[in-house]
Amino acid sequence: MSDFKLPFISPLVGSTWPTYCKVLKGNHVRPRHYIKVVFSGLLLSICSAFHWIDRLTLGNKVKKFVFKEPPLFIIGHWRSGTTYLHNILTQDPASGYLTTYHSVFPNNLRSTWIFKTFMRIFMPRKRPGDGMLMSVNLPQEDEYALSNITHQSYYHFFYFPSSYRTLYSKYIRFESLSENEIVDWKLEYKQLVIKALINSGGSRAILKNPVNTGRMLKLLEIFPEANFIYIVRNPVIVYLSTKKFFEQWFPLLNLEKFPLEGISDMILEVYVKMIEDYLYDKKSLNSNRITEVRFESLLENPLEEVRRIYDKFGFARFQELKPVFQEYLDTINSFKSDAYIIEKPDLDRVLNKLGFAMKLWNFEVPDNLTIVDNQHH
Repeated sequence: MSDFKLPFISPLVGSTWPTYCKVLKGNHVRPRHYIKVVFSGLLLSICSAFHWIDRLTLGNKVKKFVFKEPPLFIIGHWRSGTTYLHNILTQDPASGYLTTYHSVFPNNLRSTWIFKTFMRIFMPRKRPGDGMLMSVNLPQEDEYALSNITHQSYYHFFYFPSSYRTLYSKYIRFESLSENEIVDWKLEYKQLVIKALINSGGSRAILKNPVNTGRMLKLLEIFPEANFIYIVRNPVIVYLSTKKFFEQWFPLLNLEKFPLEGISDMILEVYVKMIEDYLYDKKSLNSNRITEVRFESLLENPLEEVRRIYDKFGFARFQELKPVFQEYLDTINSFKSDAYIIEKPDLDRVLNKLGFAMKLWNFEVPDNLTIVDNQHH
């Protein structure tokens, strides 16, 4: 995960040896990263020595666990505001979620006394890029944890970006997977959610994961009563923000040779696929199970959007919790969007690829966007 800026450590230290080997297998590690791979393997050996504690203390609890409420999935492309909404909704004491610690060390939930200390030392207080507060106990997205539990995770593209098409096909669309592989994935995901509820003590799992945008129907096979919130933001801004985010993190996480110039094409291709898959799945969903939130509306009136979500899904106690949500909102700085600059050919590419989404959700090219047209110089 990009939260770690250590030169010789991969977030895969929190995985298992079978997962680590499967992620590396068939990929070409750049020689300059050999030390990181070896050093991460040594640390993984230390972490693995404590995995038995989780198996011993959580095994039966997970098997006997009964869900009190269906989970709520927050979906939407990266940089659409999923973290902002997740942090607000998890102020409800009924909510359960994965913590940042859980996302990196999903196999060491009962040995926090060692590894939480490790994380606290090396993790920055604020998330680079947007300055959002970070802590080992704050909510985090579950795909990071999934990528350290199984090799069947799209997020391994952070280590080997050239594999993004294959990873999308396999672990978002579930193409060319055997029935056993799909069953294994569903079991791992269900257990991950159960552990999050046991760990955080909530009754309603609130899970934020951009990757889930393209696999709602698969999640409904695991959780037939699940609810979904799709958060949508101006695609031009989402593209530019994602590009900035990936350009910062790929050099830190990437284990292969991957040109930064390839990031733009990857973002646009995946963005289009994700929207298409979302729209396809949405047609099969009961309309009572899904709502859409505009990020711009959420920023303008967060409490009104939260009230609408609670009404939509029949969640109780909004009026009682309103001061709790407001207290949290008062503690965070007012959201400041970056001033973005884009070259006209790049904007034309974005509009060509994502024009259908702009039209579908009634977005225009942002007024505060600086467009550079070098052809007129």
